[in-house]
Amino acid sequence: MIADCPPGFKSYELLFQLNRIRRDTLGFLLDCAAKFGDLTYFEAGKQRAFLVNSADGVRRVLQDNHRAYNKDTIQYNSLAQITGRGLLTSDGDLWFRQRRLEQPAFSRARLNALDGVVVPTVQKMLQRWERYAASGELVDVDGEMMRVTLEIVGKALFSIDLSTQAHQLTEAVLTVLDHIVYQAQNPVRLPEIFLTPRTVRFRAALSTLDMAVYEMIANRREQADPGEDMLGMLLKARDEQTGQPMSEEQVRDEVITLLIAGHETVASALTWSWYLLAQHSRVWENLRTEVGSVLQDRLPTTADLPNLPYTAQVFSEALRLYPPAWLITRKAIEDDQIGGYPIPKGALIIISPYVIHRHPAYWENPLAFDPERFNEARGKSYPRYAYIPFGGGPRLCIGSQFAQVEATLILAMVTQHYRLELPEGSQVKVDALVTLRPHGGLAMRVIRAA
Repeated sequence: MIADCPPGFKSYELLFQLNRIRRDTLGFLLDCAAKFGDLTYFEAGKQRAFLVNSADGVRRVLQDNHRAYNKDTIQYNSLAQITGRGLLTSDGDLWFRQRRLEQPAFSRARLNALDGVVVPTVQKMLQRWERYAASGELVDVDGEMMRVTLEIVGKALFSIDLSTQAHQLTEAVLTVLDHIVYQAQNPVRLPEIFLTPRTVRFRAALSTLDMAVYEMIANRREQADPGEDMLGMLLKARDEQTGQPMSEEQVRDEVITLLIAGHETVASALTWSWYLLAQHSRVWENLRTEVGSVLQDRLPTTADLPNLPYTAQVFSEALRLYPPAWLITRKAIEDDQIGGYPIPKGALIIISPYVIHRHPAYWENPLAFDPERFNEARGKSYPRYAYIPFGGGPRLCIGSQFAQVEATLILAMVTQHYRLELPEGSQVKVDALVTLRPHGGLAMRVIRAA
């Protein structure tokens, strides 16, 4: 039997929640799940929306009936202002062609060689941190993770050394991403044609990113052989029917998508990893013991990863508690049903990994930081679609394994040398922006590991 409508908010009721939604989106979504269960209904004029918070419901949308949904939503259309129709925001045949083209860049062989990029890049960061360790000066770990992951993705995917541009580019990324969050939170505002200070900053930051990407493309086109990395693959790609290469704009869209999505999300998860480790000394000691016993004093390689399971579990648990992609949306392009309720064509589907990762039906003591819940004995106790830090189904993040390898190596290398401490009395607020970020950065003290 199909019920008419799940519990939730009618239009007039939702009006009274707007300030809460804007001020505390995560808390609002958690409260909806606690109050209304695994499917919450929202009515905003003619728009119908549903918050899906069950593993079965998420599986329905992302996997089993994924063709009934697309990415024509405010979330992805806003991101397209920056990324164009790259892999993250495209749909249909375009997405399928680009996914198939880019997949070889994330092959097992390339992942196994990732230590050749990650290790020297992290070594440079650790050498820079020696000054902080000696002086006791605080370091913004959020900014440091942004910088090191940008350098890694630049070298690994595009064979480009971005070390001298890293600070400028990460600032530009944050500026453009923050602007689209501002747009979403302020639907009633001056049109973009009016050059407000905020709009000027957005356009300047986007121009900075565009110039860096177009220069990268132009330099590569001057070479006789574009190469075998991601940029080379994009430049050598030809349309199967027309034989035409990708346009400059298409190449730009894919490169900028991979630059942003390939570093900002991993940086966010690593930042929260250090935050959690600083609050849980037992977990840090366990991590330090594993890293020390496996690596001794030598540098890690990807061959060490099978022997660093706890290190990987720390990252997996940080992804559970603070998933960078905390919001996933879809638009229903045909009628469907979820959990016994009808989902009409045109409805907005909202999935929050942040919320479902805290679902008490799937996670014992869900607010606790417990990496061992991902060990071999316990790691398969939760439903597949109760844990979705990288999404799921055909649209599973193409770089999910890249992120796991990269993050495990970074966690191991930093732990070999340093312990990161929060200053006494630190109050860290979570900003639910495009990704989850600590408000104002994350100032920590670098302590030499004993």
